[in-house]
Amino acid sequence: MAENAGMKCVVLRRLAGADWRIWRDVRLAALADAPGIFHGDLEEERALGDQEWLRWTLDGVKSVALCGQERAGVAAGRLRPERPGTVELYGMWVEPQFRGAGVAAMLAEDVLAWAREQGSGAVELWVIAGNGPAERLYRRLGFEATGEQESHPSIPGLSKYVMARSTDGVARTCRGPSR
Repeated sequence: MAENAGMKCVVLRRLAGADWRIWRDVRLAALADAPGIFHGDLEEERALGDQEWLRWTLDGVKSVALCGQERAGVAAGRLRPERPGTVELYGMWVEPQFRGAGVAAMLAEDVLAWAREQGSGAVELWVIAGNGPAERLYRRLGFEATGEQESHPSIPGLSKYVMARSTDGVARTCRGPSR
């Protein structure tokens, strides 16, 4: 791929139920590339059946970035019933050759648009503390730390924290831990 051709060819596609294989393939690629970033285990998710992938694809929104037939990245969003009016942005991942080309921002903006379509007033996400590129991206997009944090569930010594913003672009104020 040419150095700056990435953004010129990238299109976003929201996945539907029939696209569950795309979600499965890109999710497994993300887990293989960055195993410590996501909640999920590569081998456990590889073992999921077709119906489980279909159900997961239909839960919320799955936005995939494509450059022709080549995947460039993915992001997902789901409603947070325990936090009415809030969508969780999760599973954000960009193929290494597309990083730094704006693909992650496109994906995050699509999840924010979906949240607005659902009538949600806020979007939250978990970010690994010290993941500088992710932290900078989310700050550029208007997300701010809420003060909620916890230890990573499978990597001792690693912590993560919540960043949030309203769907109208205004950062959410800190509300403290709730877990």
